[in-house]
Amino acid sequence: MFSRRWLYVIPLRLRSILDRSRVEEELDEEMRFHIEQRIEHEIAAGKTPEEARCAAWRAMDGLDQRKEQCRDMRHMNPIDNLFRDIRYGARTLGRNPGFTVAALLALGLGIGANTAIFSVFNGVLLRPLPYSDPDDLVMIFEQRALQGRSLDRSFASVADFLDWKSQSHSFQTLDAIGIVNGRFTLSGEGDAEQVVGSSVTSTFFETLGVRPLLGRTFIAGEDQPGLPQRAVISEHLWHRRYASSRDIVGKQILLNGRPCTIVGVMPSRFEFRQPDADLWSILTLNPPTRRPPFSLFGIARLKPGVTVRQAAAEMQVVARDVERAHPNDYNHLSFPVVPLREVIVKDVRPLLWVFLGAVLLVLLIAVSNVANLMLARATARQREIAIRLSIGASKGRLVRQFMTECLMLSLAGGALGILLAFAGVYALRRLGPRDWPRLNEIGIDIRVLGFTLLVCLVSSFFFGLVPALALANTSVGASLKEGGRGGESRRLGRARGALVIAQVMLSVLLLIGAGLLIRSFSLLWQVHAGFQAPPERLLTMIVAPTGQRYQDRRALAAYWELLLDRVRAVPGVESASLSITIPPDRVSLSDGYEIEGKPWPRGTEQPVVPVPIVSRDYFSTLGIPLLRGRWFDQTDTADSHVTVISDAMARRHFSGENPIGKRLRETMGASAGPYMQIVGVVGDVKYQGLSRETEPLYYQLSVGSPFPRSWLLIRTRGDAELMTSAIRSQIRQLDPGVPVDRIGTMAQALSDSVALPRFRSLIMTAFATAALLLAAVGIYGVLAYSVARRKHELGVRMALGATSRDVIMLVVGQGSRLALVGIGLGVVGALGLTRVLKQMLFGVAASDAVTFTSAALVLGAVATTASLVPALRAARVVLSIALRHE
Repeated sequence: MFSRRWLYVIPLRLRSILDRSRVEEELDEEMRFHIEQRIEHEIAAGKTPEEARCAAWRAMDGLDQRKEQCRDMRHMNPIDNLFRDIRYGARTLGRNPGFTVAALLALGLGIGANTAIFSVFNGVLLRPLPYSDPDDLVMIFEQRALQGRSLDRSFASVADFLDWKSQSHSFQTLDAIGIVNGRFTLSGEGDAEQVVGSSVTSTFFETLGVRPLLGRTFIAGEDQPGLPQRAVISEHLWHRRYASSRDIVGKQILLNGRPCTIVGVMPSRFEFRQPDADLWSILTLNPPTRRPPFSLFGIARLKPGVTVRQAAAEMQVVARDVERAHPNDYNHLSFPVVPLREVIVKDVRPLLWVFLGAVLLVLLIAVSNVANLMLARATARQREIAIRLSIGASKGRLVRQFMTECLMLSLAGGALGILLAFAGVYALRRLGPRDWPRLNEIGIDIRVLGFTLLVCLVSSFFFGLVPALALANTSVGASLKEGGRGGESRRLGRARGALVIAQVMLSVLLLIGAGLLIRSFSLLWQVHAGFQAPPERLLTMIVAPTGQRYQDRRALAAYWELLLDRVRAVPGVESASLSITIPPDRVSLSDGYEIEGKPWPRGTEQPVVPVPIVSRDYFSTLGIPLLRGRWFDQTDTADSHVTVISDAMARRHFSGENPIGKRLRETMGASAGPYMQIVGVVGDVKYQGLSRETEPLYYQLSVGSPFPRSWLLIRTRGDAELMTSAIRSQIRQLDPGVPVDRIGTMAQALSDSVALPRFRSLIMTAFATAALLLAAVGIYGVLAYSVARRKHELGVRMALGATSRDVIMLVVGQGSRLALVGIGLGVVGALGLTRVLKQMLFGVAASDAVTFTSAALVLGAVATTASLVPALRAARVVLSIALRHE
């Protein structure tokens, strides 16, 4: 319980700090008053003024001692002691600039790395989502079983969403977000362009609890069929395209060729799962005629008092009712209800924990390094400490002074670490994958600074505790003897060796973790995407002809044919083709299929695979090998109903037989298209990412189903990037209103597809490199100090016949023994800890022998190199100087 005594103590201590000179003046006046009173008393007793003055001073028993007693009563001495410790610590650190700089660099690196990574952890996981009452927001998906296994959370249909709305009672508001129109063609003023955005139902912004910067958001009911189209744009688009015009509200634009009215502008801080989204349009809920297609997911706000678990249980009841009503469309249907935060951070949460664990290992290594430096200084100061203890200094006073020095060092290292953290955060935001969630919210805030202060305090305690206790337990007699002959206490020597072993062990953990990720990334990068054309000679872009002119399918098909002819005529172009899906991970359409005469077993659902709809020259443009039959050719028309399948599909369904002439059809649920005859088998191509297993798929010819938005692929004779302006010029000449988007080479697409593995490998490599350097410095520091303290011993050895080689082997052997023990412990620990990386690895096991062996050899080589420098220095010891060493 808080004592009332502190009501008086706290103001006195504050006054002692804030008005010290005035307090000292009052103390002097008080001392003079007591002396004068004593003098008057002695004179009244019959003494002369001189005798009375001497008696008064004797009665005070020493003026300084009396002042100290008063300071104790006024609670001033602890403050005095603190300032003395700070001044003494500053002088001590200033007299040892080499030690101070080395310790600051180690602490700055460790604390800075922790601050930078915690800023990411804080921005992504801890900081509240920028919505009203974000904990009440949930997302709803659809999940079905496929051939005995549960599919990942997937998209629902409009029919599913309408069932959610009519049968659920757990939500205040419930909205749908479409995935089909991830990009819109915006025109009507200025050049047509593609913008990123989403189609949402009318209460979407109300559900999130966000307000517009200008105008309004959608009104409930505006998503009903037959109403005019409306859109909300981002502040970025408002500034860039419309010059921040205040007349933007109510402005008419063309969206995908159709009239649309802008009703509001969202502030730049608003973001929902798409950092670069510039537009949100109304998702019109036309009454569905069948359950498919599956192209949206739900966002909802829970009613007060309703938990996520209760909402999930209710949605499971809805799922069972839907499945019973439509048994041909669903199998083991469920509608998972997931907190919005979990959806946003699910994919990066494990990686963030790995980063945080790795950076804590770096901090531990840095703290061990500084602790070793402090132990070295403690060894050098053993004689000083022993003398101070022998003349009356308390061990508690020495420990307090030592810990104050450590705290000053840690706070200075923390200040340096914050500066490094700002640079680290900037680098992380630049290097992070574009789809990294909440990347723009990463920064240094008050919570991060509080974390940094906590790290400084804890670090100072740990790296100062061992040396402080070692000094406090110093034996005065033994220390004077050991200090007299220039040796090192065995106790302190063992402590320093243990710290080096700990550094090596932790470094091994980081090296192995980084090695596994690097090796995994290397193997992933070597995966062949399935096409043989050089990636740097393939130019890709999205072309989106929209508007009334292209509503007719024949007009759209004619546009594509004319565009291909113009592009093929450009000098330097070898071939050109169209496709709605391109490798390695840009899938636009997936669908089910059924082989004629080979129905799927009852109770199972057809697999859903990518369905590239391509033009005739697609295979030759990409260089996809023909294995059997033929490609699409000029004889194929919209009525031909032909398909080309991949080798994986041929192996799965036609093992031991010729698939040419067989038939299959696309199917989703109860609906199915016409049977298509297989005319060719081509090599497997990666369409769902380089790390995914190659799945069976089939190709359709785009002549029969021209899409209003397609990838244009151009194969060039030289660097494809240099052909960009010429190709864009041809597209503009054909129709200036057709926008071009996502221009790049296939080499860039392949690089983007492995952005996350590359990012985590890069970060872990940086941590491992820092750990390796710190461990090398730690080993070097221990051996260099040991050599300096053992000059006398080494001189005696050389006097007795030891050669330089013997001395080198002695010192290197000492370092090697410490490194071997640390490596062994690190390898054993890594066997357990690397299991957390299992889900992040590709083509390599968490216990990969090559990585473990390589890490051990690298660290062994670094340890040997770090040991060799002090060993060579020891071999150059001048015999006469060594023998004269104290």
